[in-house]
Amino acid sequence: MKTHRKPVRKKLLLFAVRNACRPIVWAFSRTPWESAGRIARVLGPLAYFSSRRYRRAAVANLRAAFPEMGEAEARSITRRVFCNFCRALVEFFIVRRFGPSDLERVMELQGKEHADEALRRGKGAMILTAHMGNWEVLARKLVAEGYPMNVIARDSDDPTMTGVINSARRQGGYTVFERDKSVRSAMRCLKDNQFLGILPDQNTIGSCVFVDFFGRPAATAAGAAMFALKTGAAILPSFNHWEPHTKRYSAVIYPPLETPLTGDTDRDVELITAAYTKIIEAEIRKYPDQWLWLHSRWKRTRVADEA
Repeated sequence: MKTHRKPVRKKLLLFAVRNACRPIVWAFSRTPWESAGRIARVLGPLAYFSSRRYRRAAVANLRAAFPEMGEAEARSITRRVFCNFCRALVEFFIVRRFGPSDLERVMELQGKEHADEALRRGKGAMILTAHMGNWEVLARKLVAEGYPMNVIARDSDDPTMTGVINSARRQGGYTVFERDKSVRSAMRCLKDNQFLGILPDQNTIGSCVFVDFFGRPAATAAGAAMFALKTGAAILPSFNHWEPHTKRYSAVIYPPLETPLTGDTDRDVELITAAYTKIIEAEIRKYPDQWLWLHSRWKRTRVADEA
């Protein structure tokens, strides 16, 4: 009997969450943009105090990444992490009704010349970003600027919620590839001189390389590196941050990643992955309260993989 109880409980939980989320999604999609911050200031603390597991994980991750950081500072940043994530979630549904002029109002984009140059080369490009600021609004902004956009995303545990989220993404003008079944589609879009959004900043259970991240080896998806070696597509580090003083997002597309290669494919994959992970780390150090510290980034270890 025990083997059946857990799946049933999980199904009931997903059913309850799904039905609770529908009116919330409907309400968020009709909320004024300016109200997102106010809603987040209510939902963020609620999520912080009710999510003991993720609260503890974030505090532990912050103190491991910043050894000089005290408990009080780590908790303060974690509270802001919850608020920022809640705001990004609300905004994800608000922007469904946004056109190019609306996006121009809420976001500044710098570095478009690097995206234009990548398209002129004719080999596509990877928009390499992280779970910080609002990565979903960045994708919409790129579409609004006329760039052919695709993204690799992990499906939710609940197929209905996956459908809701991916429907919103497609409505925004970009194609979604399922993370574990996307290699051919991703290669094709790059060969067709399109953009591919990749977020390699979370722990991965699939094929990976271990590279340094805040002084500790982290299992990191190497897809961007492999795609770059196979297709010649540029890797464009791109990030979108919330600027409290302007009440707008500030997004930047950096110049293409350039990594000296050795000719040894495995070694080159590791070098490229390490290089873009360092760039992600540098961005997180600038805006530590805007990255998603809630997940177990260092859960997978090299020792366990080699055992």
